[in-house]
Order: sequence, then structure tokens, then C-alpha cells
Amino acid sequence: MRFDRGLKWRHPHVSGALALKVGCCALLALLWAGFERDAAPAVTEFSVAQALSLADAGLVDASLAPMDIAGNAIEVIVRRNDTLDQIFRKLQLSLADLASLRALPDLRATLDRLRPGEALKFFHDGAGQLLGLERQLSESERLTVERASDGFQAHIIENPLERDVRTAEGTITSSLFEAAQAAGISDQTAIAIADVFAWDIDFVLNVRSGDRFVVTYEKLSQDGEYLRDGALLAVKFVNQGREYRAVRYVDPEGHARYFTPEGRSLRKAFLRAPLEFTRVSSRFNPNRKHPVLNRIRAHRGVDYAAPTGTPVRAAGDGRVQFRGIKGGYGNVVELSHANGVVTVYGHMSRFAKRLRSGQRVTQGEVIGYVGQSGLATGPHLHYEYRQNGAYKDPQKVKLPNADPLPAALLADFHAQTSRLLAGLDQGAQAAGGPAAVAAR
Repeated sequence: MRFDRGLKWRHPHVSGALALKVGCCALLALLWAGFERDAAPAVTEFSVAQALSLADAGLVDASLAPMDIAGNAIEVIVRRNDTLDQIFRKLQLSLADLASLRALPDLRATLDRLRPGEALKFFHDGAGQLLGLERQLSESERLTVERASDGFQAHIIENPLERDVRTAEGTITSSLFEAAQAAGISDQTAIAIADVFAWDIDFVLNVRSGDRFVVTYEKLSQDGEYLRDGALLAVKFVNQGREYRAVRYVDPEGHARYFTPEGRSLRKAFLRAPLEFTRVSSRFNPNRKHPVLNRIRAHRGVDYAAPTGTPVRAAGDGRVQFRGIKGGYGNVVELSHANGVVTVYGHMSRFAKRLRSGQRVTQGEVIGYVGQSGLATGPHLHYEYRQNGAYKDPQKVKLPNADPLPAALLADFHAQTSRLLAGLDQGAQAAGGPAAVAAR
């Protein structure tokens, strides 16, 4: 039997023939239930009504049929600000059982930290007594709790991810994304390549046809089924004839960062571009003709054309010195940084939530979204870089380096990374990966 929520009769009455059929079906169902009473629990009017009310309230996954819910298992989708206490009360489960669960060693913190959108499965006897529950802690760990004769017992079932190391290479003819796709690389890994070199290469302005890359990365699977690409381990990118290399190093404290083969951090004080993968609509030009004012007016920044709503990232660590509306800039954010540097982000559609003047921001943090406020003919970001009051071309200014790897870690660094770096020179063929390909 299946109960469908939200369906209404197409006609205001039910014909006599249909009523007779319904009555016969009901009689047969009762007779069958009498024979099968010991084999399956009865679905009471109370339990079905309860299940339907829970589904109407949005507490229970609507894809579950109420018949299944009433039969011992209820799957709950956690909402924002939900607590286990609230869920137990809504499901009319025993609060004494909840107290017993929280009394188990190390289980209280695991149960109390709920994530909006996750699914919890409860098993019950239909009278409010909890028989067990299941919760997916991570991709590779599942918590199960079962009622035993002496109380509840908790177990964590592990299903580890399988990690395969893959090396691929490609040549760019139009874009990094197309070259990555032709090489069998996901967009996720293509973005990771751009992020690693974000301080040295502007992937909007500086990438050219003929640029090439070799990348070594992880592919994650579970039970033999591919899930997604994992960490980028090493990458070589040749941009306009200049070679850049990066390798991932995990320090003794477990922090993963990217370095050059010599152990210099690729991270710099500022990003080359505050947007990901867009196009430059207007470059730094002191003699540009303004498209709105129609007169020669210096363009002391770079305009990045991008769809409205594209996230804008802080180019470096700093403090918000202005957030608001300012003349032709429209919605603008000004960040002050060390050594007299100020970066400016104009024409935004809106600001990031809770962004306020005087607030500290970190490099890469979203501070607003692309728009066309102020004197703008279309959606884009106007980005400026000033140092001690002087305007600098954001695409050409020399960016200061971050601190290098401490000398005490160099031996461990070389031990971890030498094989990965050698694999970049061997290429995909020698590493057992796919053949070198070019995006068409």
C-alpha cells in the first residue's frame, strides 16, 4: 500500500463502482493482514498520520513512502539551527534514550554537532523507543548506534577512499578549461592549477595559445567507483616560454602548501587578479577615452568583464578602509594593506554579508560581487592597485614574496617532493598516464 501526499481527487465525488472496488481491496487487505500479522508490523492510523504530519512539516525526506517510515525507519533532513533534542521531540522519541546516547563516551560531541542538509536515520519500535540510529560522519566513516540488552552500543564503520595518482598533460589552444577537458582532467583540477599559480600568472590576461602543462594529482574512488579528483600534487606550467613549477608539501603539523622545487613559497602578498576566469575589458591606460563621459580620462586600473554576481576576492590581507558608494565607482570597497598599498574594487552589485569598515580580511576572501553600479556600461569589476598614493598597473607591479620554507624543514621537503618533481619531467607517458593531448 502506498500513501501519496499532496494528491487531490480530480472530481468532487467518487463513483459507486470505484467505491465498491476500494471496499473490496480494503477487505482483502484486512484478510491478508490477519494471515501475515506475525510477519510484519501493523500500520496503525496513528503511525501513518504521524508520518504524514512529519512529511508536511518538512522534517522527513518526502521521497520516503509513509509505509516505510511507519515500519521502523525515519530519515530526517537536518535544518539550520536544528538540535537532536528538537528532533527527538518532533519524532516523539524517548528523551530518556537521548540522555543514554549522550552518556556514551565521546558520543555526545559527535551527535550534537549537526550539519544542515545532512540525513539522520532513526530506527524505532513505533511506541517512542529508539532502537538505533545511523549518521554519515564523512565520506569514509559512518556512525551506527544499536540498542543492546545492557544499553546502547556505538560503532564507527570505515569505508576508506581509494587514492590513485595520475599524471596528465595538455597544450592550450583556446583556454585552460578546454585543454584540461581534452586531457581528461576535471574543471576542479583546472581551477586548482590556476589557484596554485594565481600569484605569478594572470589566467585571464597572460595565458596564450601554445602554453602547456603537466600535472600530477589524485583521483578518489570508493568501492571501485570514481568520486572526484583529489589533491593536486605537482604541476609544471609553461607560459609564454617561461616555466613555472609547484609541488605540494605537507609539513609536520599537517598543513599543506605549494612551493617551488627550491622550497620557496608560491604564495605572495597579493593575487594577480581578484576574479577567477573572466576577461579583461579595459587595461591600465593613462590616455584612455572614457566610454560614458566620452572624453580622455586616465584609466588607472584594470577592468574585468564578468557576469553580475561573480565573487570578488580580496587581493591580499588587509583592512577595509571604505565600503559604500563613491561617485563613478558605484559600490566600492577599498582595502588598506602593509607598506602603503591600497587596492580598490569598484562597480560591484553588492557587498559580502557582514563586511564592514575597519574589518580585517584575508587574501582570497570574498568581499563583494560583480555588477555595474556607478559609471559602467556593463557588468565588470574595476580593480586598482595604489602604493603610497601612486597608481600602479596591477598586471605588471612586482609582488612581494611570502616567507620561504624554514631551513629545518628542507630535508623533509626534498624527501617528500623529489619523486613528484621528477615525474613532471618524465611526462604523462612515462608516468603511466594518458598520452599528451592538445585542446581542440
